[in-house]
Amino acid sequence: MNHQQPCIAIDVSKGNSHVCGFTKAGYPYQKVLKITHNQKGFETLSELYHMINRDTQQVPVFIFEATGIYHRPLKNFLETRHYPFIEASPLLAAKHRKNSTIRSAKTDARDTQALARLFYDVDFQLNRISDETFYELRQCHRYYTQLTEILVKCKVHFNEKLDILFPEFRNEVTQSVYANYYLELLKKYPHPDLLAKARVDTIQNLLVKHGKRASSSRKNAEHLKEFSQKCWSGSSPTSVDTMILVNYIEQIQQYQQQRDNVIKQMISLGKDYQLYQQLQSIPGIGRTIAICLIAELGDLSNFDSRKQLLAYAGLDPVISQSGQRDGKGLSISKKGNKHLRRLLFLVVTSSVHISQDHPIQQFYQKKRQNLPNKAALIASSDKLLRTIFRMSQTGENYLF
Repeated sequence: MNHQQPCIAIDVSKGNSHVCGFTKAGYPYQKVLKITHNQKGFETLSELYHMINRDTQQVPVFIFEATGIYHRPLKNFLETRHYPFIEASPLLAAKHRKNSTIRSAKTDARDTQALARLFYDVDFQLNRISDETFYELRQCHRYYTQLTEILVKCKVHFNEKLDILFPEFRNEVTQSVYANYYLELLKKYPHPDLLAKARVDTIQNLLVKHGKRASSSRKNAEHLKEFSQKCWSGSSPTSVDTMILVNYIEQIQQYQQQRDNVIKQMISLGKDYQLYQQLQSIPGIGRTIAICLIAELGDLSNFDSRKQLLAYAGLDPVISQSGQRDGKGLSISKKGNKHLRRLLFLVVTSSVHISQDHPIQQFYQKKRQNLPNKAALIASSDKLLRTIFRMSQTGENYLF
């Protein structure tokens, strides 16, 4: 950056920020001031912006660290007013702060000076007005992930109660216990004694009503009634276990429906992006994974190179060389988007076992000759991300 360029450094915290303007490198415009993230506080920022602009005859650039969520009101204000700003990576800011001084003292006031030094030492590009669609997709995907984690816990507790009330249900009846028609059946008859008293045609009608194929429903209903008559439950029909089982079934159905709704919303938001269709040309990627990948990748035009994208995903190699110790290729940094890494690993795990022969599978098989399975999958995740970046640049589908 031009050392004569004015800037306004902002150290963002929860609900407030410390601010200091600089007319040029090493020359603060005023003492560090503290603002609240409200209309009055942001108007103070605007006044400081115009004062520096008037006194220096140059447009000052705002610089702040991305803080996850706390910087969102500030960023929205700057974008609304069309003020130039730089959203610095926290990792880059922390590394620069550590390397630029031998003292480890860290205060909010000093952080504004550290941000100003970062501004003048690093050649930044100004942030563009962001596409809110990518933000909304990411928030939807994070919500989807939270719902999935809750759903998994509900299923664990549901299975505990199922094993008490219906021992051997999964072995004797079905492994597909989460199919909606089985959940509805267990919700209506949460104990073998209750199910044993039901008529076969009543059980059959319930199964068909909730999605079971009519052709196999009669035989399935007869099997269920026979199983319930032989089953010896661990609790009585009036026990609290039956009530808890029904509650867990309702929660499972609720969270499954919410997850479906979130994915529908995400597809509605992102279906027009070219990359959405391109990703589905990769073996192992369907509609759901494709839209989740777009949510975590964001706008790929923000990355100037594959190395930047790999670092964003935390797939860049850690290099620690000392003396005769090479230190290359030991591990990945993991200092990036863990949600993106998890998605890539999931895709690769599925893709390399598909019967179709394709480049990523070939790459995995080659790496597998000299590496453990997990290391080969991580290397293939790196390969997949590079492929996606190339596809986004060329507009081509995955060729194999």
